[in-house]
Amino acid sequence: MKEGRERMAKEGESKNKPLIIVEYPDGSSMVYETPKEVEAVEEVTSEVFEFWNLKLRNKDGTYSWVRINSPSRGDEVIIRDFFGRLRHEISRKEIKKDRLTRIWAGEP
Repeated sequence: MKEGRERMAKEGESKNKPLIIVEYPDGSSMVYETPKEVEAVEEVTSEVFEFWNLKLRNKDGTYSWVRINSPSRGDEVIIRDFFGRLRHEISRKEIKKDRLTRIWAGEP
């Protein structure tokens, strides 16, 4: 598994595509391309139950948004890069629901 990550990291570097990895509680993971190189995860919100929106702070000081799949089971996900500079752990109870989701779910 480590060899696969190293190979993917080298491929990501060679193509200069900024990538993040989301590790799910069931042991699976997904790789997402980001618009710019990410420095930190600022906020995670949810519009619908199947997706989470990541507000990312880029290294150049700008912000971008990436939509990821939420975990199908379990609670906590880890968001990281290939190089260990970024690591953010978040659980389902920490996700902020936006106003539209609250209305749709019948919450005040």
